[in-house]
Amino acid sequence: MKLTHKLLLSCLLGLLALTVASPVLADDPTCVTFWDPNSGQFVTVCSGGGGGGGGGGATLPPPAACVPGTLIHQVIIIPIGGGLCEVWIREIDACTGQVVFEQFVSYSDICGPPTAGSNPCVTFIINPAGIFCETAWGIQWLLSASVGFPVNYLDLRPYPATLVRWPTAARNGGQDAASGSGSLRYIAYGGGTPTNPQEGDWQDVTLTLQLTPASPMFFTMPHLGTLALPNVGPTGAPNLFTWELPSHPDVGGGPLAGTIGLNSLPADLPVFAGYAQSAYRLFWTLTYEEYVEERECEPGPNANGVYQCQLSGQSVGNDGHWEYYYEWQPRSDGAEIPPTLVQGLPAALAADLNGDGTPDAYWNNNILIRRMDDSNHVDASWNGISWGGLVYWAVREGQAQIGWPGVNP
Repeated sequence: MKLTHKLLLSCLLGLLALTVASPVLADDPTCVTFWDPNSGQFVTVCSGGGGGGGGGGATLPPPAACVPGTLIHQVIIIPIGGGLCEVWIREIDACTGQVVFEQFVSYSDICGPPTAGSNPCVTFIINPAGIFCETAWGIQWLLSASVGFPVNYLDLRPYPATLVRWPTAARNGGQDAASGSGSLRYIAYGGGTPTNPQEGDWQDVTLTLQLTPASPMFFTMPHLGTLALPNVGPTGAPNLFTWELPSHPDVGGGPLAGTIGLNSLPADLPVFAGYAQSAYRLFWTLTYEEYVEERECEPGPNANGVYQCQLSGQSVGNDGHWEYYYEWQPRSDGAEIPPTLVQGLPAALAADLNGDGTPDAYWNNNILIRRMDDSNHVDASWNGISWGGLVYWAVREGQAQIGWPGVNP
């Protein structure tokens, strides 16, 4: 069906780089996750129809490149006379402008044409991502949460330089989980208020994103290969190894120490360049309380003399009647968010742990390198250094060595 009425109002509900598979329903929130390259965080936006947000604001995602199939969600108001109007939702292809979905939502008496300079939105937010409009009848709510990768600790000894054939150590000093939440105080699905709730209303709505470790830390260096370092924490035993070659350019030595900020080394000393990363899984949880009708079987008939229920342990004929009451009941929903559902995810962050060709986790490159002393304690005098997952380590020639730890010269 194609709309032919004059469109008096079209409020963009966020120019999100996402594909909406179905219209938003009052009892079926739609959640979409995308990668925000500006903040380096995952952002999930949940939206729903039929209720007005009684608290909290809306945070829209940053702009994203136009992807075929990306939809823009619009609210359309069409006057039908007598002070009434029809409320429609419509989705158009962000790249072509083609209408791909239209659905009638409801009738409303809040539909007079806006006067010049007026704002028909109760909540009206404009940012580089687009516009969010919450109209007076509360047809839409929007809730977002974001989470960034936590710091993982790579403890090395001796660092930033070791010697050929010198006992060298690497340790996964910690892989924490991370979470982030956003909340709305009230959503009037049933048409009530926080002080006068109605059946179907929601309160204390919280959207939470959580990143949890899904693998050991993978540490890769030239001539060393890849070590899978389990999380042993800042006091665990490290993995021991030796290098057989110095970090000379002829054998793969990379940049000079002076060009990467290793100021404790000679500026012209070449270093090996490797990397460290660990995989994480991403989950979302939506928790809230819903105002619902409950009932209990009470002894005797109701006010009309009718028996409606049988009391526990009572015989037939000595039944009771239903007493109805309302209360807030906890609700929750949630699931894992695989990489295939994250809009705008850089390919370098997609991890295929089982090797089936489909990414199933996310690479965390937020690695902080710390220095260990000979007792495997973190050197408190050194603040650590991070290159976003890259690891630079110098290996010197061993000609001047007169011995190794535990070996007499």
